[in-house]
Amino acid sequence: MNMLGLILGLTTGCSKPTDDTGDAAPISGPVHTIWSGWNHTWGMLSHRVSLIEVRTGEVGQAHSGILGGDWSTGDTWSDDVEHRIHQQHVTGAEITVETGTITFTVGPDGGTSTAPLDMLDPDTVVLQGFTINTDVAQASDYPTDYDPALGYTSRGFGMHLRYLPALGVVEGGADVRWGPRDREDMNRALEVAQTEVTIHFAAIKTPAGVKRAQYTGSQDLLHDPPYSDQQALTEPLNWSGFGVSGIERFALLLDDTDGGSGGDYLRSFGVEMTPDDAGEAPTAVSTEILTSSALELGTMSMTAEADLVWMPLDPTQSRIEGETVAGSHPVGSHTVPL
Repeated sequence: MNMLGLILGLTTGCSKPTDDTGDAAPISGPVHTIWSGWNHTWGMLSHRVSLIEVRTGEVGQAHSGILGGDWSTGDTWSDDVEHRIHQQHVTGAEITVETGTITFTVGPDGGTSTAPLDMLDPDTVVLQGFTINTDVAQASDYPTDYDPALGYTSRGFGMHLRYLPALGVVEGGADVRWGPRDREDMNRALEVAQTEVTIHFAAIKTPAGVKRAQYTGSQDLLHDPPYSDQQALTEPLNWSGFGVSGIERFALLLDDTDGGSGGDYLRSFGVEMTPDDAGEAPTAVSTEILTSSALELGTMSMTAEADLVWMPLDPTQSRIEGETVAGSHPVGSHTVPL
């Protein structure tokens, strides 16, 4: 999957009417954008995780950010990233959507926080993107000889959302796992590191309800450097018809095959349901958290999990414009394409 070509879907404005002819009225109404995954792949090497950022945007645009350690930022060496961000723009009054953001601090044992929700009993709450940021203030027991802005070697990360009706809130949770590797100062720091996480969400009411799929896959990653031929896991989806897909939860996890707690430098990661440009159901889900690089210090296994949803809609009531915003950008946070 790392060698996929750039995919760019429909980039026409949301106000453009359908190609209806005769007496059929064009579909109008509010426009809602629903996320269906992403992928980040470093261009040259694997790196520590300092910043991962992805979020939906307007038609033809999205938000993408990434930083590794000093071997990605130009201090020692520079690298850039290939990105794919999948989103669906839904025009019409058939669905009701309330969006929000939850920001909280995650320690070694993960963390959760909540945001109030005006909507009662949504059919689903799906991810609209997220940010993982290590460049934040640390507790007093954090070592003074390591800069948290340089990030850490990873054992994976995951996000989840759920609606708590008794409280009228959306709960967002994150598990951001660090593991030691070849830098003693970093290894001491990651044991107590605090990480800031932001989760963007959309609570959705839809007249036909939702269909759900749970995905799990695992594999031992090839370890034959340089640049082992590591590949994504892909599984078919059994949905059909016209509608919108979303992600309620995902986890991309790495484990050292020797049974230890070691982490590794990441080359690529993502959960992807590529949308059809006119609202047909996605055919597959792909997941990866890979370590292929010039030097591969760990022998790792990968596990991926995801809770996915499909929301059938009426093509006479809604118009869907699906797209993948893709390209390459340097380190940092950007509105893409540049």
